[in-house]
Amino acid sequence: MIQAKHKTDARKHLLLCLCCLLALGSKAQNTTNLPTSMYGVGELSAGDGGRYAGLGNLGIALNRPGFQNTLNPAAITAMDTLCFTFDIGMSAAYARYSFLSNSSSNLTGNPNRFSLGFRMKPRWYMMIGAAPYSSVGYLIQTEEEVEGLPGQYLYSTFEGTGGLYRCYLTNAFVLARGLSAGVNVGMVLGNTIQSETQESATVSYESSRRAFYLDLGLHYRLGNARRTWEVGAVFAPSMPIVHDNRLTYTNSSTSESVDKSYHSPRQYLPMHLGLGIATANSRWTLTADYNYVDWSRNRSSYTSMKYENQHKLSLGGICVLHPRKPRSTELMAGIGASNSYINLKGGKMYYLEGNIGASFPIRYSFLSLGATWRQQVNSRSNLMQESRFSLNLNLTFGERISRAKLK
Repeated sequence: MIQAKHKTDARKHLLLCLCCLLALGSKAQNTTNLPTSMYGVGELSAGDGGRYAGLGNLGIALNRPGFQNTLNPAAITAMDTLCFTFDIGMSAAYARYSFLSNSSSNLTGNPNRFSLGFRMKPRWYMMIGAAPYSSVGYLIQTEEEVEGLPGQYLYSTFEGTGGLYRCYLTNAFVLARGLSAGVNVGMVLGNTIQSETQESATVSYESSRRAFYLDLGLHYRLGNARRTWEVGAVFAPSMPIVHDNRLTYTNSSTSESVDKSYHSPRQYLPMHLGLGIATANSRWTLTADYNYVDWSRNRSSYTSMKYENQHKLSLGGICVLHPRKPRSTELMAGIGASNSYINLKGGKMYYLEGNIGASFPIRYSFLSLGATWRQQVNSRSNLMQESRFSLNLNLTFGERISRAKLK
């Protein structure tokens, strides 16, 4: 019994020392079997739903009536000029993490979209809204044998909550027939809490983050009554993130505690470049997007982790069931492939995803449903595997306004 007590006390003092090291930014714990939402700004949002949530995070070249496009600020000029157009969305996601013979899961549900769009002047359109930027949500329990003490195990729990949201104001201008340009300005802000527990000791890291957000876009459309072609481009420069960090250490079996601010390496919103193309006739729409995200300005505080620039290619299609009707049910599907922006000990992670959905007209509104399945594919077996299934529900509706107000 005495030997066990000394061993426990030693672990407590070791964890307190580790706490101080972490406060200095020298995080040295084993990170090969933890989810990517622990690192950087968390798991980036795959999209904020909308009428075409069934396509996935796809639509840089889509400029359609009733579609509040948050991917390209220039692609909102097709909205109804006699309406205030509202978008309200919710999402639910189930994620399963597995590592060798161990597994855990996480279930979340949140509002994920609000936007309001309207025409200010004959060539000037505006939209305001809020949507998720990233999320931190995991609960991982591990069991590790104590080195030099066969049969003795150390049990640890890693938990994270919170995330970042972006609030934006979009302005789009019609420059010429078929050509429009737009700009998004706003803020990315939010809080994350990440904790690590070993036996009776808990270390908690709380971080409040905020950053200015800027997004530029172009859209061009040409064609005739039988077929149209659309192209779009977006660019977002890298912006610095301001941190307010707090570290807390508590131990339920002793009076040891720490509560102090700590410094972490400067982080930046990544530079983003996106290109899209779409072609459509009265029944079918086919579209493709390529996105490049540059994380090179960011540096990790984990010795075993580094940032990777991201590439994502997405393809999708929409089928209008009754093209002769002014409002028709639409079916849609999309696929995508990308790499993670996290590299753990040289192990690269990739994502494959599939999406399906439908949009149903209800009087002057649209009720949209979308489902997404995403599977993580790793280059090494000692990295945690992630599978995720999510559902999006979105309502798009308009409030008629007087034509005289637009003159």
